[in-house]
Amino acid sequence: MMKETKYLLLAASLMLSCSVQSRQTDNSSAQNTADKTETAAQENTAVEKTQAQPAKPFALKACPQTDAQLRVALSRDADMNQVAVIYRNGDIVQTFNEEEPLFTDWYDQKPETFIHYVDANFDGHTDIFLGLGQSRTYSSLLLWNPKTQLFERYGNLGEPSLQNPVFAPSENAIYSSGSNSAWEYVYTKDVWDEETLIGAEVLYYYDNPAEYNGMNGTNVKKYNLYGTGEQLLKATDDIKQLSKGWQQIINLTQQP
Repeated sequence: MMKETKYLLLAASLMLSCSVQSRQTDNSSAQNTADKTETAAQENTAVEKTQAQPAKPFALKACPQTDAQLRVALSRDADMNQVAVIYRNGDIVQTFNEEEPLFTDWYDQKPETFIHYVDANFDGHTDIFLGLGQSRTYSSLLLWNPKTQLFERYGNLGEPSLQNPVFAPSENAIYSSGSNSAWEYVYTKDVWDEETLIGAEVLYYYDNPAEYNGMNGTNVKKYNLYGTGEQLLKATDDIKQLSKGWQQIINLTQQP
């Protein structure tokens, strides 16, 4: 009887030990699976740091239209709304499908014409610029938010920004420009304040100020620079009287 009891206790002890080890193995396996799943999700959504961009101001045409990891597929849904599907390494990251157009498109242009990859807010992550970025057109910026791991749209229909954009990393700014009329051309300088572009300066350029003044009873110069609150900072006919930064922006946009 003593031997049988001893054998029974030994068998129970072995079974308990095996059960504990099995639970530990299962828990470890489950944790490893969870870790792998979380890592995979992060790898499928995270946008890595972008490659180094020029330190000097650069125009949209200098931005690449392909990316090593990201790809944007443009199409239209059944209601003819624009659809932008963003892929990373072949996996869908996000889809933009809104009633408001993402950009002005022309049907005789190839889809890739409307796509540029750029670190638009200079946070080190690749963003996506959708649109031609030309005068009297509208475009959108899809800014990567590392906190939400999603792209967020910046720019809406009718906004004058993002026309002929020039990105100025050293100033944390984006310059835009477009024509108001046959005589007046307008440049804007917007500076990033966290996630928002704040207007800083506006430059009005007149190709023929004498003719414009005669028609409108004004007294403008060729270059008229305003700060916040419409404060006139400088009015001159000589571009060299403007700051080197403004001279560079005007030359980059190939305006007179």
